[in-house]
Amino acid sequence: MAALRRLAAAALPIALVAACGDEQNPRDAAVPAAPLRVAVELPQIAAAVRTVRVNGGITADRQVTVFSTVAGRVVARQVELGAAVAEGQIIVVVDHAALDLAVSQARSAVATAEEQVRNLTAEYGRVARLHAENGASQQQYDAIRTQKLAAEEGLAQARIGLDQALRARREADVRAPFRGLIGRIHVEVGDMVGPGVPVAVVVNPRPLVARVQVPERDIGLVAIGQQVAVAVAAYPDEAFAGTVRRISPMLDPATRMGEVEVLLPNTDERLRSGMFATVEIEVDRHQDVLTVPSDAVVQETRLGAGYLSGEVTRAYHLFLVRGGRAARVPVELGYTAGSRVEIAAGLAAGDSVIVMGQHLLQDGRPVDPAPVERG
Repeated sequence: MAALRRLAAAALPIALVAACGDEQNPRDAAVPAAPLRVAVELPQIAAAVRTVRVNGGITADRQVTVFSTVAGRVVARQVELGAAVAEGQIIVVVDHAALDLAVSQARSAVATAEEQVRNLTAEYGRVARLHAENGASQQQYDAIRTQKLAAEEGLAQARIGLDQALRARREADVRAPFRGLIGRIHVEVGDMVGPGVPVAVVVNPRPLVARVQVPERDIGLVAIGQQVAVAVAAYPDEAFAGTVRRISPMLDPATRMGEVEVLLPNTDERLRSGMFATVEIEVDRHQDVLTVPSDAVVQETRLGAGYLSGEVTRAYHLFLVRGGRAARVPVELGYTAGSRVEIAAGLAAGDSVIVMGQHLLQDGRPVDPAPVERG
């Protein structure tokens, strides 16, 4: 109990000092707030655009997996990964010893058939003359004629066999179907290949195609020929130009998205098939509009009336300098212009827009404006 009395006695002077401190000098209350230093700039006239932003993958417009059409062992690989190839250039060679033998046998068969046709043609001519002079019977004439026709059919079949053998021999050399680069190679010397076994991937890096999925709500805004800006992680500070080439006539019923193809010229070949891309499709443009820095706009979010409404509304305003004070002005936003935003209503060309310090302001606060310094 004695301790409590001592604590109360010690607290009394502090309370008295605090009470005295609450008494303000009437002259101090009348002192206005010091002007707040702010940065200002005039609106800029620029073009603003509306974009649809989607993601997708980049692939080559021409990309083919090549196969060997004959079975055999790889005896030579003429290219390496990333090598440039011309149309028809050999990629790998499959063992062709058996194929060379087949070609040799087919040529021999053709030569034998040709010799047989020549002999039977000559004999047929002799018998035909005798038959015309009644020197050979009809039976003899029919027999030699039949033999001649059979020999000619045999020659035709032999020539078909030779063509097939030569084709198989040519196809033992797996060749590039078009000019491009070796994007992937699946075999080494000594591997067995055959029909259905992939040998290599040939890709043409110019042009490339970005395939993106556009949501149902935006697909109607996209049109063939629209300009596109493509960003990839490999070049974070660059945008690559493209054009909408094709739009799918149907949506995926599971995702309600439609596929859009964007053509990328890729003349410098820096983009590569397989890259992940962020695609911005320009769907509309406003020329010569008033714009301000996006971070100059102050956003207010409000919940709708009612306990269970859940509706969210957003309002936007700028702070302007008018008569040495900050004036809070509601505005309507339009399209974007890079790091700036279009002001569709609420702003005039000669207004001084506060672009730094606006989040510390209240309507009517005295300000000390200074032109913004941009490096």
